[in-house]
Amino acid sequence: MKLRFPAYAHVAALFWAFALVLPAGFLPAHAQNTVPPDKLAERDVQVEARAFDSFAIFEPARREFGRLTFLGGLELRARDPEFGGFSSAVIDADGKGFLALSDHAHWIRGRFIEENGALKGVGPVRLGALRAPDGRRAKDTRWFDTEGMVRFGPHFYISVERVHDILRFDAQDGRPAGRPTLVPVPQAMKQLRGNNGIEALGVMPRQSAHAGALIAIAERSPVKGTSSDIPGFLIGGRTPGAFHVRRQNDFDVTDLGFLPSGDLLILERRFTPFVGLAFRIRRIALSTVKPGAILDGEVLIEADLSAQIDNMEALMVHKGADGRVILTLMSDDNFSILQRNLVLRFAMDE
Repeated sequence: MKLRFPAYAHVAALFWAFALVLPAGFLPAHAQNTVPPDKLAERDVQVEARAFDSFAIFEPARREFGRLTFLGGLELRARDPEFGGFSSAVIDADGKGFLALSDHAHWIRGRFIEENGALKGVGPVRLGALRAPDGRRAKDTRWFDTEGMVRFGPHFYISVERVHDILRFDAQDGRPAGRPTLVPVPQAMKQLRGNNGIEALGVMPRQSAHAGALIAIAERSPVKGTSSDIPGFLIGGRTPGAFHVRRQNDFDVTDLGFLPSGDLLILERRFTPFVGLAFRIRRIALSTVKPGAILDGEVLIEADLSAQIDNMEALMVHKGADGRVILTLMSDDNFSILQRNLVLRFAMDE
């Protein structure tokens, strides 16, 4: 049974909190972590996609939200036990081909089906397991909690929470392949809190003085019990170093992307018991992203459970045929029957 969020935020918050602690034994058989005979074999996945064209539950005709225009969304379902938990994703220049990363160390590759710019479904979907540096299936190792991902040149870079590593994979047929190597990271990154490590990963664009450096941002502060600013790192490049993101209103970082102009977008999520779930996107001026900085910027959109949202964790950016910037978000359902795998698409005039 697929249980959806009620429209009332405080009730929905209880369901979402329960979803985070629901033991695996309470999930239906197809949702549990059964392992195929060949754990590293790629496979096709049958995905059911339900399209929706309203974002605000109580204002179904509304299209403008902050600086963004809602273009439509999808709810995705599949019976494969490894489908879901989308923590990061990248998109092709045409806005259709995508590769998503689950926080169970698997990749999911497919194509969006569009009609007049609106999402209508997904084409053939394929799924595979990531390898660990020792050659085993990453899910079976300490590198199991994969969160951030970026594609750069002939490589994919993927961040792993708890061990606070970054893995570099060769890109093959549009997905991470083979046995990865470990990217050297700052010692301060290794000191992040166990489950609050690097959630957002990217590569600084050509317009930046730090072009080509990895940018990595943690979920929240490593100092337990505080609401201090969130640490980030520039790794590699000519002037590597640390910076912080201003933490506001209890939002945590979940992903990042770059606009064609070079400005940084940060996707954030907030969950407060008895109040509910929310997400927002902030725009950060590229010139301010440098070692020693405290980053802050304009909020482009903020939405709570009065809208069609879930645990929004993945952000993709591309330029549409009409010149507008298209933002595509995906949610992490935590492999729970109480949550949904959502895809939301918005347009903005940069």
